[in-house]
Amino acid sequence: MNYLSKILLLSVLICGIGLSSCKEEAKEPVKKETTQKVAKKQEVKKPKPKPVEKKKLEPVVEKLPNKYFLIVASFQEKANAENLQSKLKSEGYVANVHDANNGFYRVSYKAFADRKLAFQELASVRATEEHKDTWLYIKR
Repeated sequence: MNYLSKILLLSVLICGIGLSSCKEEAKEPVKKETTQKVAKKQEVKKPKPKPVEKKKLEPVVEKLPNKYFLIVASFQEKANAENLQSKLKSEGYVANVHDANNGFYRVSYKAFADRKLAFQELASVRATEEHKDTWLYIKR
């Protein structure tokens, strides 16, 4: 090795050592500052929340609207339909009057949200002689 290459090698080593020592010094103060900030954040005390009364939750049951109605009669005059409705209500039924597209007024005396229950009730009602003409109206 000649003299010039030795000097070049030594200067590279000196610069490498010098630069690596500078990097450590630059990292060290940053670490100290962040640990101090973290320590300050940990010192902050949050107020304790007041104890909340635990209530027993009831399941939410969404009641479906009635869509199926047992129709006992149909009238052209609304007054006749309302008279039958009041008579059925006095007997304990939940009677309603429904307007039809053909101008008639349908009188129902039972309503259901479930299709299967509605058809079961219709079958049992039609078995009696008194209500053999009862039919099921499905509101859309």
